[in-house]
Amino acid sequence: MFPVMKPSFSQRLSAMAAALCVVVARAATPTEVLAKIDPATGKASDTATEFSVTGVVSTRTVLPGGQVVAWVHAVGEAGLPVVAPVADATLLAPRNEVTLVGKLGDGPLGRAALVLKKDSVKVGMTNKSVGAAEVRPPAFFADAAALAGRWVQVTNVTFAPGKFGKDGKASVKGDGGEMKLLVSTGVADLDVPPGPVNVFGIPVKTADGWALAASRFLPSNAKALQALATKHTCFTCHNPDMKMVGPAYRDVAARYRKDPEALAKLVSQIEKGGTGKWGPAPMPALGTKVPLEDRKTLSEWVLHYRWDWLLAE
Repeated sequence: MFPVMKPSFSQRLSAMAAALCVVVARAATPTEVLAKIDPATGKASDTATEFSVTGVVSTRTVLPGGQVVAWVHAVGEAGLPVVAPVADATLLAPRNEVTLVGKLGDGPLGRAALVLKKDSVKVGMTNKSVGAAEVRPPAFFADAAALAGRWVQVTNVTFAPGKFGKDGKASVKGDGGEMKLLVSTGVADLDVPPGPVNVFGIPVKTADGWALAASRFLPSNAKALQALATKHTCFTCHNPDMKMVGPAYRDVAARYRKDPEALAKLVSQIEKGGTGKWGPAPMPALGTKVPLEDRKTLSEWVLHYRWDWLLAE
């Protein structure tokens, strides 16, 4: 029989290090990984390293053909585009704080993206802020390279009346001209928002030029609506994005996002109050304090937050 040769300590250490290199992804911020994508060519300088990234999702878009792309940010920084397997895509809901693992590879918009490993997405907190939005006019999107990947708001623009198409494209007009939007195929055949709106999203370069990957539509008279909500003490219990005593407006809108009777139900809820729908805290009946027209106006505003979810489906 031949003697059994035991590996030396240094050999065992090398083997352990090699194993760790296989299973442990390099921890990095979205900004650090984004720096490995050339802004001019869109090509990645490192496609071998497996990165573990934590950040907040600002935008998720389902493209024609079903591919899902989302942008993950360190708060206040540019977003890293990520491509998710369909099974993991639902976890990349806007304003989710996520940790995910993947390698840089070809993205669906002609530029590199972090291609996620299956089952690698872990959700931490929800309804997290992405940071303040940069405000720009439609004319800026003739060349939006200076704010590529940033969280941007375009104010006081309108859609042509009609419905969203199935091609994932739309356009809006404002004082600064016309601009293109990239929208999820989940909004196909839905009526476009009426009246002037503020559009939030991420500037991306497509085959047709610069566009805003849309993540949120809100009425342009936001300050007046906030003043009305303050007048009727709505903010005592509610916040648009965060749960307080009562649910966040965006969570209410998510529940009713495809309900044709949503407006009537919210108007009635404000009038009659109730308990049990969102937990044990009761909502007082406000019908004698809030006029019907104000109840309708406030309900329409709350329901605008449904676009947070529809634009991600």
